[in-house]
Amino acid sequence: MNLINFEIDHAYKILEGNLNDESFRPEIEVSQFVEGMVVPEMSFTAVTENLVLAAGGVYPIWDGVGEAWFISGENLKDNSIAIVRQVKKHLNSIMKQHNFHRIQAVTEERFINSKRWMRFLGMEQEGLMKKYCPYGRNFVRWAKVI
Repeated sequence: MNLINFEIDHAYKILEGNLNDESFRPEIEVSQFVEGMVVPEMSFTAVTENLVLAAGGVYPIWDGVGEAWFISGENLKDNSIAIVRQVKKHLNSIMKQHNFHRIQAVTEERFINSKRWMRFLGMEQEGLMKKYCPYGRNFVRWAKVI
């Protein structure tokens, strides 16, 4: 498994396939997401020889603070330990290279498995964001502060 530079086609490959849980398929159009959140040199894709497994990155909000994002498909479950280790290392590198003192992220409250992932990445749960999305679902705010 390797991390490479993110390209918009990677997001389409992930989202056109099956997800680990179809109830977590994003409502937002990929084109809206990519145009708004993807920053060159701060976005990456996890791949094997023939599979696009996941993609993620950081979007700067203001000096020192960034919003992390991550999308994955069902192939993630077979490679999850390797990916989360690489993502943790890469996020730490992004924080250092771009002078972030805070990286934050949100996960949907009903996605219980995200707690373990976020904690492994070094993030702490900060609180519940009620009716955060356009569809009124609750999300959890996470942050890594150095």
